[in-house]
Amino acid sequence: MKKPIFLAIMMLCTALSGCVSNEEEDLEPFPSFNLLDEKNNIHERSMYVGEPFVAYFSATWCTHCKPALAALDDTVPSGQVLIFNKDPSEDDMQEWKDNMESELERALNHPFIHGPELAESVEVTGIPTMFFIDSDGNIIYTMVGIKNKSTVELYWNDLS
Repeated sequence: MKKPIFLAIMMLCTALSGCVSNEEEDLEPFPSFNLLDEKNNIHERSMYVGEPFVAYFSATWCTHCKPALAALDDTVPSGQVLIFNKDPSEDDMQEWKDNMESELERALNHPFIHGPELAESVEVTGIPTMFFIDSDGNIIYTMVGIKNKSTVELYWNDLS
């Protein structure tokens, strides 16, 4: 009688072994990049290891994206937001930054980076798209569309 019970327990354990997973195995790392910002400063993925950050994807012509950028600027510390342009035809990042600062009536202390290939690699289709990346470089949240400050705060505070 002990042998059939033991076999049943072993079979059950084997069947359940795939049901328990480490959450970190399911996380997708944000891809490597090496790109220039509006001041021709290099930004590499390795520069952001150890701190959470937000990769914000938009386009120079996106007027409806401004509220999301303002919410990020209000919430996320300087140096922890990277603003990527996904439009391959528009590459004047200084002009884009100047326009956004004028329209938002504030200085933006975040790099503006031309990154259409990066946008394609993370499958950005709608804008704005925000990737919230943890200190290990994993994408924790992805948000598409206009979000308000309280939503951005919720996601950011969960990372920091």
